[in-house]
Amino acid sequence: MRKSREQPPQDFGARLAELRKAAGLTQVELAEAIGTSQRMIAYYEGTDDCPIARLLRHLSGALGVSTDELLGLTPPRSRPGAKRSRKPRAGKA
Repeated sequence: MRKSREQPPQDFGARLAELRKAAGLTQVELAEAIGTSQRMIAYYEGTDDCPIARLLRHLSGALGVSTDELLGLTPPRSRPGAKRSRKPRAGKA
């Protein structure tokens, strides 16, 4: 008998947006952090489609969460001082 794979909950986009905001990042900043476009971040925040595994790994790293948290398989950990400090960009004072 085959084991059925557990499907992630159907609210990936909303969860991605919430985690991004909790990390204190804009769509542009998150896109730059993972080497993609703001348009791609906006797409995934507006849909229930999950990105490919490689992108999930980069998103979870940039947001400081596990891939299970990002997919909604485990509840988010409480994070004191939710916003992360942003690194200053090169060339800006």
